[in-house]
Amino acid sequence: ATIRTVAQGVIGIAFVQAILVGLALLAAHVPWAGVLAAITLVLSIAQVPALIITLPAIAYIWMSGQYSTGAAIAYTIMLLVAGMAENVLKPLMLGRGAEAPMPVILLGALGGMATGGILGMFVGATLLALGYQIFMSWVATNPELR
Repeated sequence: ATIRTVAQGVIGIAFVQAILVGLALLAAHVPWAGVLAAITLVLSIAQVPALIITLPAIAYIWMSGQYSTGAAIAYTIMLLVAGMAENVLKPLMLGRGAEAPMPVILLGALGGMATGGILGMFVGATLLALGYQIFMSWVATNPELR
């Protein structure tokens, strides 16, 4: 259940972020917005920040000379918010449906990703959730430890 929850959370967050980045790129009339949104989706699934896509798009907006200063500022803010949406969505969505608390799942997924890549993200979340469940079971069977 933990692996399924983490996988659904990662893919769901990636889709939401890709849609947000794609809409911001379309609103800013950046060329190849659909392709850039698809690249954002793949990078987000791989846990690579979407800022890799949005920062060059922001540079294009400022360097192209096609935008007024106000429009460039507005599009910059939109792209920065869309590029960093993952930071808000991940804590909210990653632990839904698991029996372990969300911080345990999040720490396991992030730690596993840092040490073992994509596969480590699932293994880390599973191991930490399993350890949490074993610890809570042990505490429940030993009331003198409370």
